[in-house]
Amino acid sequence: MRLGFHDDALAEDCARAIDEAGASELVVHARTKADGYRPPAYWERIADIRQSVALPVVANGEIWTLADAARCREVSGCDMLMIGRGAVADPGLAWAIQHGPDAALQTALAWEALLPHIADFWDLVCTRLDARSQAGRLKQWLNFLRRRYPQAETAYQQLKTVNDPAQIDAWLARQTASASAVNSLVQFDTLTAASC
Repeated sequence: MRLGFHDDALAEDCARAIDEAGASELVVHARTKADGYRPPAYWERIADIRQSVALPVVANGEIWTLADAARCREVSGCDMLMIGRGAVADPGLAWAIQHGPDAALQTALAWEALLPHIADFWDLVCTRLDARSQAGRLKQWLNFLRRRYPQAETAYQQLKTVNDPAQIDAWLARQTASASAVNSLVQFDTLTAASC
């Protein structure tokens, strides 16, 4: 649920109704419908809702980083989080939240590791959407990725005026070839260092 439609005056009443109807857990997006997706998220209202229901409550809204996750947990009192756009912008975010900041630094998803997923996404988009909508969907994801990856900014700038799927196919092929070359060099350096 959201906090409400125009305001959050009935948030606790709605949560209690959901609880009384037999729900096993409740995810609360910490904004109203009128707020849309504009910051901030009102995590303190989730804490109020938690006090009015017996079922487990999951906090959602404006969780883009590990720091956001920690602050949301602190303010809302929720152990469980649901991330949405934050996971789109940083596909490794959920893993990092679960395993903590030290693990996150060691296992951040590299751009080269993300490229095959971008290619898979593009293939999926091409099979499910008409040609005139395909490029926009890829650019939408690249726009989100710009928050986390400088390479996504470059990609977005290269593709922002491109709408021809064939040109995007060619761009992806170049990116994949470049990433493969980088990975081969890293593997060679690792083998060389191990043999010394």
